[in-house]
Amino acid sequence: MLKKILLATDGSETSMRAAKNAVSIGNKAGATVTAVYVVDVHRLAQLPGYAAMPGIKDNLVELMFKEGSEALEEIEDMARDAGVAYERVVAEGDPGEELLKLCRDPGFDLIVLGTIGKSGLKRFLLGSVAEKVVRHSHVPVLVVPAKDEQE
Repeated sequence: MLKKILLATDGSETSMRAAKNAVSIGNKAGATVTAVYVVDVHRLAQLPGYAAMPGIKDNLVELMFKEGSEALEEIEDMARDAGVAYERVVAEGDPGEELLKLCRDPGFDLIVLGTIGKSGLKRFLLGSVAEKVVRHSHVPVLVVPAKDEQE
């Protein structure tokens, strides 16, 4: 029986598809959905001039937090409309690591996250965050694919 679902979002179309699945499962199971947005500060450090321009750094981090808040609000609306209990978390760091830390909470029964949409040979790859979570999670993981081109 599911009581608590961890939903990872990055605000993308694929993560919103994952959110719809998580909310639907939460509705049917009577589970709480905890949506998580991780501000990937490690990716920012790879930008040229990032460390040399503190004003840009602060603006980018602020924009990422704003994007996360907007994505979480959209999911909150979705959960409220479905009558699903909802919690939200904004974390900072490496997305895969932060999700794994959060899922160590003994209350989580399922992790739901989206994969990246790719074509050809890359289509079979999950994406680094999804792959890391699938490989290291101690709870079941539902990976929702990107929208199929035929949909």
